[in-house]
Amino acid sequence: MSRLSYALSSETAQSHLREVLVSAIKQLVKDSGARSLAVGGNTTMIAMLLGLPLQGLAFAPYTLPWRGDETVGLGNGLPPAYVPPLLGPFIGADISAGLAAVCAKEPEYPYLLADLGTNGEFVLAVDEDHFFAASVPMGPAIEGVGLCCGSMAGDGVVSKVRVGQKGLHVDVQGAMAGISGTGYVSLLAVLRRIGLLDEDGHFQVSSSIPLTQQIASKIGAHPLGKILQLNEEIFLAERDVEEFLKAKAAVNVAIGSLVRRTGLGVADINSIYLAGALGEYADCLDLMELGFFPRCWQERILVEGNTSLAGLMLALEKLEVREWLSNLPLKVSVENLVEQEDFETHFLNAMRFVWM
Repeated sequence: MSRLSYALSSETAQSHLREVLVSAIKQLVKDSGARSLAVGGNTTMIAMLLGLPLQGLAFAPYTLPWRGDETVGLGNGLPPAYVPPLLGPFIGADISAGLAAVCAKEPEYPYLLADLGTNGEFVLAVDEDHFFAASVPMGPAIEGVGLCCGSMAGDGVVSKVRVGQKGLHVDVQGAMAGISGTGYVSLLAVLRRIGLLDEDGHFQVSSSIPLTQQIASKIGAHPLGKILQLNEEIFLAERDVEEFLKAKAAVNVAIGSLVRRTGLGVADINSIYLAGALGEYADCLDLMELGFFPRCWQERILVEGNTSLAGLMLALEKLEVREWLSNLPLKVSVENLVEQEDFETHFLNAMRFVWM
C-alpha cells in the first residue's frame, strides 16, 4: 500500500518506480545472458512494471487492471516477457506460477499452497478443476519491519533463538543489532514453550523453574511498555508481540474461510506447500507453536521456497505449462474475506497464540 500511495502521488513517482523495476530486470538479463523472460509478482508490482492504472488496487472495491496470461514488451532492449495470469486483485502472477510448480509435482488432492509474506496468499486445491483462493494483509512485521528492534535479515540480526543452560541463546553473526521476522517468530515460540508468554501475547513472570525465572528477570518496564531485554540495546516489546498476533490471526481467518467454503476439515488436507519469505526461513514447529497452523499438519508441511520462480522456469521451458496456466483462472474462486459478515469476529477470536 505504501508503494501504491507513492505511485499515485504523481506521474513522476509512478514513472520512477517503473524505472527501478526495469533497471533491476535489465541487470538480471545482463548478468545471466537471458534471451527469454517470464515475470511473476503480486498484482501491484506487475501493474507498476507495465505502467497500468493503479486506482483499482488502491481503493475499494478492489479490481484488477489487467488479467495477465500474455507475453508483453517491456522496452529498453529487453526480450518480450511472459506474465502468468493474475487471479485476483491481491492474488498475483507469483501465485499462479507457484501453483504451476506444485501441480508439476503431481500432488495428492486436496492440498494448500500458502505464501507467507507481507501479504498472505492461500490457495486450497480440492481437485484438478477446483481451486479456492484468499489473500490477507499480514503486515511488514513478518519481515522484521516497523518493530522496535526489527530489521531485515543480515549481519548482526537475530534469526534464531534457543534456550540453553545460561538462558536465551541467539544465533547472530557479529554484534547483535536487530531481530529479523523469523527471529521474532523463533523468539516468541521459545517464550511460549517455557511459559513466559501467554496465549494473549502478554509476558508472564511467575514460574517455579530456575531457568525460566532467570529469563523472566530480563522482563521490565520501558517507555514503550513491558519489554524483554536481550542485551543492552535489543529487546522484545509486548507491543511488537501484538503485530505478530495480527499476522497469525489473518492466517487463521484465511485458512479457516477456505476450509469452510470447501466443506473440508483441516485434517482432510493432505499436503501444505509453504512458500514466501516467512514460509521459507521460519521453523514450521515454531509456526505451529504460535498457532499459525494446526498441530495435525506437522508431518504434512513441505517447505518449497520460491515456488513462483520454479513455476516461471517451467512456463519458459514447456508450452503445456503455459496452456495449463491459461486455463487456471476458470478453475479458481477467489474469496473476499473482508466482505464476509463474520470476518471481524473470526479475526478477533484468532488473536491468540493457538490455532483457531
